Amino acid sequence: MKLYSDYHIHSKYSKNGHCKSELEEIVKTAIDKGLKEIAVSDHGIKHFIYGTSEKNIIKARKEIDILKEKYPEINIKLGIEANLISYNGDTDITQVVVDNCDIIQVGIHFGVLFKGLWGNIRFFKLNFIGRFIKPLREYMTGINTEALIRSMDKYDIDIITHPGDKVPVDIERLAKAAERTNTALEINNSHRHLSVEEIKIASKYKVDFYIGSDAHVCEAIGEFTDSYDRIKKAGLKIDRIINLEV
Repeated sequence: MKLYSDYHIHSKYSKNGHCKSELEEIVKTAIDKGLKEIAVSDHGIKHFIYGTSEKNIIKARKEIDILKEKYPEINIKLGIEANLISYNGDTDITQVVVDNCDIIQVGIHFGVLFKGLWGNIRFFKLNFIGRFIKPLREYMTGINTEALIRSMDKYDIDIITHPGDKVPVDIERLAKAAERTNTALEINNSHRHLSVEEIKIASKYKVDFYIGSDAHVCEAIGEFTDSYDRIKKAGLKIDRIINLEV
């Protein structure tokens, strides 16, 4: 069993030293590990702690185009891990992102300010309090899920990263929408989500899955041991996972 590709790799283009890996170092490591395709996908531009910038997206695009010529044995893509930024489903996917990125992923992250005071109160405060109050948690699960579904309807999103990791979501509703919008769900190797139970729920729908290493150091590129353990426990068939091959 091996990973064919890895689309969730962070690089030096993240802010504040979130990842220090040079693009060529990432490419060479991926080749050494037998990967055939990768995407360098840094945090979206509205992540105020670690996000990339439109300027860096353009720089990364140019650098990747040069590396594609130098290393024809691997398909190198530029991706983005964009951020949900409102409960109306808005993200930080700009025209620069659309014009330069080959793969667009969207995740929920706490290093983002939501639109509007009420949006931030719900995102930060009510999600936190909901950990201790079941009715509030159920309410927040509903609106968190609806926000992601709205983003899938508004944008052409390839993959939702680590759904359920930062804030609670209804995986069944999300998977149903993912099937309708042809959006894949990530089984993240660095986070607990999708969990075993979440994989079981999501697999009831005709949705594709990807394993993402979420690598912040080169050694983690292409690693999938934790994800594969959850996949086995959930009984998910290997042919449902796009980037895993026997």
